[in-house]
Amino acid sequence: MVMMSTPAMRQTILSKLNQHLQDNYSISLPREDFADQEHSLHQIDAVLAFKSDQRLNELRNALSRLDEGTFGVCLSCKGPISEDVLDANPIQRVCARCEKQYSRVEQRSFRWPLVVANGV
Repeated sequence: MVMMSTPAMRQTILSKLNQHLQDNYSISLPREDFADQEHSLHQIDAVLAFKSDQRLNELRNALSRLDEGTFGVCLSCKGPISEDVLDANPIQRVCARCEKQYSRVEQRSFRWPLVVANGV
């Protein structure tokens, strides 16, 4: 479903994951391990076992979706997610149309009146 090749997208995700590890934990996956995806994924899983980091989990899940063949498929409408969007944000799980629709729903979501929220 994704136009970008699987190896290219895998490299994009691993690069973003590696950058996150470097920025937040001073950990770096060796460059040669990127070619050996299983070894890289085991290292990532080892880091995840000790870190409760949403971004790491989202990137790891993106790799899993890539392996399963569901990467780039909108969770809502099952349509394709733009290659440009995925390249910039590989954890994206909904297409632009559905994201816009959800953002409108969030804006209209129920809000407690100010007096109730302040306990008055």
